Amino acid sequence: MAPAGVDAARCPFCAGANACAAETGSCWCFDLLVPEALLALVPSKQRNRACICQNCVRAFTRDPDGFTERYRKR
Repeated sequence: MAPAGVDAARCPFCAGANACAAETGSCWCFDLLVPEALLALVPSKQRNRACICQNCVRAFTRDPDGFTERYRKR
């Protein structure tokens, strides 16, 4: 269960729906590499509690520096 103030269904970066289905055993994230550098940017309050959405994973993969600059320490 996510702590108060953390919406586990929302991406910790863009706040869009993350479409997480990991609990069902079949999720889009099982087939997509989520870079460790991206995981490190997730705010500690949301780490391991709210999944990153597919759009943000792809945006980070395309432009890690730009993504990091936009979302670092929000």
